[in-house]
Amino acid sequence: MNDFSIAISDLVDDDPVRNVESIKNAVISKLRESDAAVRIESTDYFNHTYAPDLVLRWDRDKEERHVYLRTSGNPAYLREDVAVVAERKPILMPLAPLRNREQSTELGSESADAGTLVADPASLYGISAGKRERPVLGLLSRAVLQGGRGLFDQARARSTSDAVGLGFVAAQQAEPELTRDAVVAAESLLDPAHAGQLTRLLHAVWLGSGAPATSFPGATGVTAELDAAGLQLLLDIAITDEEDFWRRIGSGVSLERLCEIEVGATSENLQRLVRVNLDHFKAKSCRISDEPFMVDYGSEPRWFTNSGVLGYTTDRYRALFSTGPISSLDFMESIEDGSVELVELLDRATEAGLNISELVIESSTGGRIDYKAPRDSDIYSDETLQELSHALGRQSSVLSAVVPIGGGSRHLTCDLTKRAASGRTVARFYLSELLHNAVPLLRSLRPSERVFLSEFAPMHDIHDLPIRLRSSSESAREIEE
Repeated sequence: MNDFSIAISDLVDDDPVRNVESIKNAVISKLRESDAAVRIESTDYFNHTYAPDLVLRWDRDKEERHVYLRTSGNPAYLREDVAVVAERKPILMPLAPLRNREQSTELGSESADAGTLVADPASLYGISAGKRERPVLGLLSRAVLQGGRGLFDQARARSTSDAVGLGFVAAQQAEPELTRDAVVAAESLLDPAHAGQLTRLLHAVWLGSGAPATSFPGATGVTAELDAAGLQLLLDIAITDEEDFWRRIGSGVSLERLCEIEVGATSENLQRLVRVNLDHFKAKSCRISDEPFMVDYGSEPRWFTNSGVLGYTTDRYRALFSTGPISSLDFMESIEDGSVELVELLDRATEAGLNISELVIESSTGGRIDYKAPRDSDIYSDETLQELSHALGRQSSVLSAVVPIGGGSRHLTCDLTKRAASGRTVARFYLSELLHNAVPLLRSLRPSERVFLSEFAPMHDIHDLPIRLRSSSESAREIEE
């Protein structure tokens, strides 16, 4: 007799309400052990025909599933319950051992067809119990709670756990037989949406191993795109440092998807994933702050995801990149005014090998001018700009600058007052482009910091630019004269 059977036998005691609460608390404890992310609401009902006893919710996935507790282990009664409550595809949870093997087979078939999971708490916990040794089972455990169907006893929990755990390892080695077993086990137990979640993870790992997509076993029409849960798991448990693996993984991940999860700067796998996909991930905006996210790693940038954005931190500053507008980055604790003198801005641009096509300049007395370089000219050698600089005074500040990218086909506007950069309309830029064109203008960098950025995003040779730039000292001297 299990703990639930003992509690049920006590329901005839003087305080049945307390006994019901005890049963529900025991079930809730098992469910939370199965998935720590689930939120569980206990209703005012118990063993009710139509009203659920518990409601499971997942904030990130925006999913909900009802749980109906049953004190009887009679398969015939449970089959009747399946017919009554199947519309919402719930979990039917008998608290007593099932009887009659033949009727249990029929119960399994009918509940699978109805999208209803029939499982006792111990069976559900049986999957998650092995996730320490096989972390992929944590994803499987959640998928069963959200989309499991059919009869799920402890024997099936063991066989499914073995199939998926071994299949994940096999996919990393492009071994088809065990990978196929995992796909089949997932499709048999889970509804199509949640089976697809596991299959996409296996598929991504299969591709990461270097095997062709056409050879992936057991499922057709699988896309390479990972969902957030699969990506989080992969970053947590993958052990390879091969760049090709992470480049292949990145091909099936968008920056939007990556920003759905929270990954700290301590994750070496995140560093690898971002570093080799700077020319794949695209953002709409970025912002710089002098407040580092963490200082434990020195001046070398360390990537992290937080609050829906991707960023990196050094010991002196941090940079955030968003797939949304600049306003999506307003959660920074402070936004420093980054406007600088024209001389300094030109120095920054020259050191980074950048051209500038437009400027907004303001004098110390509040005079302002929008300046655009003449066609086929560069702003560094423009005589009119030099004259304007003299007229505005030595303390003039640059409020914004526009950097042409891709031969001038796209333009990146750097707002120095907000220390932020974005394109025009819906333009998006590769992270490598933002690292090369925005960060060096929005912040003064040490030589070592420029070296780190150049390693992340190799800079163009200065002679390959459309217009040759003058040296930093030459530009400053001309402005002062």
